Amino acid sequence: MSRKPVRLLFMWFLVTCLAAVGLAVPAWAAPGDTAFDQAAGALRVDHGSYLSKHDIVYNRPNTNPIQGLTVGNGRTGAMAWNQNGLTMQVSGVDLSQQSTYAAGLANLSTSPAMDTGYTTFQQRLSLYDGTLTTKYDSNRTVTVMGSPNSEVMGIHVEDTRGGVSNVAFDLSMWDPATVQNIADVPDLNTWRTISTFSDAGVAGFSRGQTDANGFGYTMAATVEGANFTTQVVNGRNVRLNITPTSSYTIWFTAASRINAPNRDSVAQARSQLTAVKNTGYTTTYNNYRNWWHAFWEKSFVQYSNSNRDADYLENVYYLSTYMIAAGGYGNYPVHFINGVFRATQDNSKWSNAYWYWNQRDVYNSFFASNHTELMNGFNRLYSRNYTALKAYTQTRYGIDALWVPETMGWDGNARGTVNSDYTKNILTTGYQAAYNMYLQYRYTNDANYLRDVAYPYMRETAKLYKGLLSFDGPTGKYYMANSHSHETYWNVRNAITDLAAVRSIFPLTIQVSQQLGLDAGLRADWQNIVNNLTAYPTGNGAYLPHEPPISQTRNNENVASELIWPYNITGIGYPDYQTALNTWNQRPFPYGNVWSNDAVQAARLGLGDQAYQGMKTMLQKYQNYPNGMTTNTNGVFEYLGVHLSALNESLMQSYNDKIRVFPAVPGDSSFVGKFTLLAKDGFLVSSEREAGEIKYVGLRSLHGKQATVVNPWGTQQIRVRRASDNAVLATVSTGEVSFATAANTVYVVERTAKPLSGYASTTLTGSANQGVKALSGTASTLGLPGGTSNGTISLRSKANGLYVTAANGSPLIANGTSTGTAQQFDRVNQSNGTVALRAKVNNKFVAAEGGGAQPLIADRDAVGPWEVFQLITNPDGSVSLRAQVNGKLVCAEGGGAQPLIANRDAVGPWESFDLVNN
Repeated sequence: MSRKPVRLLFMWFLVTCLAAVGLAVPAWAAPGDTAFDQAAGALRVDHGSYLSKHDIVYNRPNTNPIQGLTVGNGRTGAMAWNQNGLTMQVSGVDLSQQSTYAAGLANLSTSPAMDTGYTTFQQRLSLYDGTLTTKYDSNRTVTVMGSPNSEVMGIHVEDTRGGVSNVAFDLSMWDPATVQNIADVPDLNTWRTISTFSDAGVAGFSRGQTDANGFGYTMAATVEGANFTTQVVNGRNVRLNITPTSSYTIWFTAASRINAPNRDSVAQARSQLTAVKNTGYTTTYNNYRNWWHAFWEKSFVQYSNSNRDADYLENVYYLSTYMIAAGGYGNYPVHFINGVFRATQDNSKWSNAYWYWNQRDVYNSFFASNHTELMNGFNRLYSRNYTALKAYTQTRYGIDALWVPETMGWDGNARGTVNSDYTKNILTTGYQAAYNMYLQYRYTNDANYLRDVAYPYMRETAKLYKGLLSFDGPTGKYYMANSHSHETYWNVRNAITDLAAVRSIFPLTIQVSQQLGLDAGLRADWQNIVNNLTAYPTGNGAYLPHEPPISQTRNNENVASELIWPYNITGIGYPDYQTALNTWNQRPFPYGNVWSNDAVQAARLGLGDQAYQGMKTMLQKYQNYPNGMTTNTNGVFEYLGVHLSALNESLMQSYNDKIRVFPAVPGDSSFVGKFTLLAKDGFLVSSEREAGEIKYVGLRSLHGKQATVVNPWGTQQIRVRRASDNAVLATVSTGEVSFATAANTVYVVERTAKPLSGYASTTLTGSANQGVKALSGTASTLGLPGGTSNGTISLRSKANGLYVTAANGSPLIANGTSTGTAQQFDRVNQSNGTVALRAKVNNKFVAAEGGGAQPLIADRDAVGPWEVFQLITNPDGSVSLRAQVNGKLVCAEGGGAQPLIANRDAVGPWESFDLVNN
């Protein structure tokens, strides 16, 4: 017998005996294995199988563009839906200013149509592979993928049907006359001008070719594995006519001028397509999947519980990471509202600039998830405009310093800020940009980046505040006489955001200047300002957004809570924790917009249940489509980024140079958390928590820095062990432990009484998702159900022997003596083994109304989470129905005298029905 079963049997025996004699069961009686690989210093995960459980699956064709599934290669992306075959809106991150204008439409059609004459259908977004695969029966498979580190995407077709007479691939552009100047472009006419071309090998069209800023693009395509001809259909549509074969690949690109030699996007498109075609589908496909595989293997999170809601949050975590990263590797950052995924042609909002407030939400999680390269793309937007911003600061303020506009164009222009009453007097954006650059150094240990990029930004930001702060002689205090407390409070005294920015950036700038041996003459003034800065405004035990009286509110931002996150100057363990907690509890606009970061701040305060519920609240309000997208027009990707930060911060924090594991997880005893995430100073941290027990803390030191770990077991005795030779470096019974590390070395912090060696080893795996997921109590779902009918049925209640009746507009009740139309239902099988019931009386689907809190009623036109039931066969041959929305069994309440409702945990006569086939 293996050690694991013996140990588990012993634990069961011990727990049983203790319980029998009335003694407390030890808290460590938990599952007895761990996935920590002490050689690699990370969790042992089969990423392919694990991530497959988070694939987004459509089990029926989707004809709604806005619900299209998303696929991208880091620079070019597409939303795909089923319309006249496979249709996609293609976008690229570098095509236009702020990614405002999308590339165009791509359509693959066949004769007979791809989506006719089939019995099974599934469309799957594989997060691990980064592919979108559509299968019709066993003889048609269409895979959308990409070429890594390029602007090229591909559509690989396997079609073994006989009698296919024609295949066409169209690239087209919507009516350019409808294009508006929402991008602050110098010449709108160039974006309304389309030129087409075709030759023996390539067909395409171009737009924006005379843009003075160097933007514009060419969208073009070619074919590998089949003969084809090209044609210009009209002034905004080109076509590839493909000779049908059983296997071929269509390559297409949205080649940007800004990244093309000599700004020649036509030549660039041809070059890109030639290169990928020469490489070939098989090699490119493998390279593409390997690129995504390497991406996912840099970190890991598990966040799950028994009712599956936490698992849903975990699914959104991985989907959000994919959607942001799929557009995050361009020359410019993925725009918070445009990104590379949309199906609204060129229509957009807030496209004249990058809003820092919104962009930070999209990006700030990627330090912890070990994707500092994505953060570098965001930071680069601001560092590349350093000189232009310095010059503008001199013009605007007469100070040799750096001011960064809140709404900044691709080239550093401030037009969107200075022409807006909301933003023209915001001073803190430069601080946030400088601080994120400093964090990039702290996570990467790139000393050249610190010296050449981050420190100049920090220094010039400090100089700006030194020049703009006022000094009150009688009190000896520095204060901010007039500025915006972000967008919500205008022209106020002592905006808390400015005071917090000074208290954050000045000490860091002093420290770095000493580290680099630079600007010694500036430090005394900076230190004097920090020592004599006026106190934060407070009231009712909480921080206030500015000095009272409180100004008129102009936006719904919780400005005072910024100190908690992302300013990172208060939280767990800080002397002002209670004030910070009061500030969060009294925030005026809880979850007030698509960018609200309340759940992140709850995690920073150690409020695990509130962080968990906050993530659910944000998805309930903003995750409106089964592809993970939102209907909100104020933003698109912010709530996804906020979700990433909230989940990361719930599992691990290091913002104050102390590593905390599981600082803010829900109190649910069924919660399971596991992670490998990156902490400041380059510590790859792993830990596992199950049945309330934290098992260990594993660290792989990337840069050899000093580590400080907060004792997750309070003051139980812990030790620090070097994994390579099991040398014990420290043993303490205190609230934290600090120890020196060597680069590329693994360390384990463990309880002396229960070391890591007491656990068996395991590998984390998963099974591929096949259907729809739902977040209980909300309308949020991921995926689309199938719709295959399996005949007409009636249900006879075991409670009273009567048939369930669906009277039009009334709840279902077991009161029918025979099976007429009102007692008949179409059983509609869903792809994941569940069923939906469509009432014959009105052709409506039966819903567990109110998320299961109200009686069942047939009043829905489509199947969603409230309309899905698990059909259970009982030992006596009867059936029961378990509502998927709340996991409860359907009951003929009152022995059948009251309407059916999903509110029971166990099967009895009231929960049993004879299934009668009609």
